Amino acid sequence: MPSEAESPELLKAKTFFQYGNDAAMKGNTDYAIAMYRQATKTTPDNLIYRQALRGIERRKFGNDPKKVGMLVGVKNQTILMSAKSAKSKGKHHDALEHCEDAFANNPWDVNAARLAAEAAEELDLGALSQWLIDSVQEIALKSKDADFFRFAAGVYEANESWAKAIACWEQVKKFNPNDQDINRKINALSAASTIKRAGLDDALEERSQAKPAEEAVESAQEKLDRLKREQLTPEQRLIKEIIGDPKATHAYVQLAEYYTLRDELDKAEKVLTKGLKENPGDIGLTQILEDTQIARLKKAISVQNQRVQERPEETAAQVKLDELNKMLDKYEIQAHRRRAQLHPEDAKVHYEFGQILARTGAHDEAIPEFQAAARFGSSPAIKIQALLRMGESFEANSVPKLAERNYKEAIKLLEPEDKENFLALHYRLGRVNESLSNREAAEEHYNEVLAVDYKYQDAADRLRRLI
Repeated sequence: MPSEAESPELLKAKTFFQYGNDAAMKGNTDYAIAMYRQATKTTPDNLIYRQALRGIERRKFGNDPKKVGMLVGVKNQTILMSAKSAKSKGKHHDALEHCEDAFANNPWDVNAARLAAEAAEELDLGALSQWLIDSVQEIALKSKDADFFRFAAGVYEANESWAKAIACWEQVKKFNPNDQDINRKINALSAASTIKRAGLDDALEERSQAKPAEEAVESAQEKLDRLKREQLTPEQRLIKEIIGDPKATHAYVQLAEYYTLRDELDKAEKVLTKGLKENPGDIGLTQILEDTQIARLKKAISVQNQRVQERPEETAAQVKLDELNKMLDKYEIQAHRRRAQLHPEDAKVHYEFGQILARTGAHDEAIPEFQAAARFGSSPAIKIQALLRMGESFEANSVPKLAERNYKEAIKLLEPEDKENFLALHYRLGRVNESLSNREAAEEHYNEVLAVDYKYQDAADRLRRLI
């Protein structure tokens, strides 16, 4: 008979997870996500599997919540309604899966995290519930969502994470400084923490004085090995695996994802650098290391930008910010150039590389990348974006006729509900026709924009000047 650790379900999940790791290392993000998702479905309580899933979902967006599309919120509303419906019927596993559907669209969705945490609590998966809350706290903090932190405090309290529960109530207090009930709640949690600590100390003392009969039958070595296994954290287990097999690339990836989710990017970078040293030329590790280095630079830029805003008179701060931005441009161009060469028919890779080149003003190089993205793109969405950005690069290069051609081609691909691209394309066509002195055509496109959104950029002012 196989042991519990070798049950068919656990072995299946482990296999899916390994497939996901292999795909992640090869840069096949979509397949990696699919495999990690299967692993989490098979073993919903495995945090490492779920952390890996969320990590690669976020990497798909460049670890930047701002890259999530504006229309995603509307799409996720429908998905989360299904999650609420499943939860109300007691189908908590289904609710959790619906939330994962939402995370695929926005891995930082606070509402999805809350619903998923509620479902996890109903399934007695306290550790999962707590991690789900942990994973979106930074976003909730930016939105000043007091209700979320009240809920989070309850989750932490249920899991006896007293310090975290208190920290959440402290956040609520910042949002609602006049709420006296919050102080009472914080005091009660502090007392509960003290009582629990005292009880734990007593229990440990009693345990040291009385040896259970069942432990007596274990050999000293067996007991030591068992205790070591029980006490290892996910981090320690992965480090131990790497020490045992320095070529275990999946362990480096998982450990780096573990650190990344905790915003310990310096540790993640060191782990990946060591992994690449042991596995030179590994494409997957190289790409993950590049992403981590870029994420570290973006974090440094964010911190430095804040410093510049706080001290605008400090010239040295602005100089350092400019240097960091130049370094980021250089890193991103090198990384994406390599990826475009490795994946010559990957539309998303070409599109992302084109965006970076355009951002740095290298429009002559950006245009061929956007052309490749439009050519290899399997969905209208990426073709529309590629044509739009290509048109903008043609405009930047003072070739308005070619810009107009791309914008018109993109409009043919629009879905009726795609308001965002509809506005952007007609606005750009208005600008192009203005530059070509085609006043009547420019008016027509601005009218299309204003009929949908009268406040869109400066379309109204431009139309007035034309009339």
